[in-house]
Amino acid sequence: MNPGLPYLVEIPVLVGDGKEQWALFENSNYTIKPAVRGLDYWRGWVDGVYTHTGGLQRGFYWNLEFAWQVVREVVYEEDISTLSDKIIDWGQQFIWIPSTHGDISWEHTDIKTLSKYFTYIFAQSNYYQGKTTDLGAWFSSFKNFRDSNHLNNLFMEMECDGRVQTGDEEHNIPPETFIHRACDYVQYANNFPHRAYYYGTNIKNLIIVKSHCPDYIG
Repeated sequence: MNPGLPYLVEIPVLVGDGKEQWALFENSNYTIKPAVRGLDYWRGWVDGVYTHTGGLQRGFYWNLEFAWQVVREVVYEEDISTLSDKIIDWGQQFIWIPSTHGDISWEHTDIKTLSKYFTYIFAQSNYYQGKTTDLGAWFSSFKNFRDSNHLNNLFMEMECDGRVQTGDEEHNIPPETFIHRACDYVQYANNFPHRAYYYGTNIKNLIIVKSHCPDYIG
């Protein structure tokens, strides 16, 4: 983390890294619920962070990306509401970045229900990762959902990673393919004043993409 940049602190939702639990959850048709840390933990977490961090800490990021987490009873809407009240009362931001790849039914996600609790929601298409194959079609359904429900705090995430530097050697895909894929987001993101960025762990990935499409960082 650059010590001079504002930042958000994630709120860890699941117990441990959650990968094995989540695989079991998906493979059981969402019947075997993953273990979550719970409201008492989350309240203590945000209290501790807010009390012991400096002025560059701007808010919190809810790190469970599953877009159906309330519908599938992984977490409770009331818990998110309680955290939201606390964080917003401090004048901080509360952010969620749900995974919404492919041809999803937006109306059946938790996005509309939970939107009132978050400062911003950034939908991640996972187009860069190949989970959404047609970004234009994804964006059209996203915008229709956003506009029809008046979700003025719903935006989109920009995505890239280290493959804009190295390519994918295993599959013989050059870096230029990934740069082009990252740049494809720009024509859609330019519709909105706010963006979130996924760029792996190296900010140089963003710089490389921006050098090819200057509007990537808005």
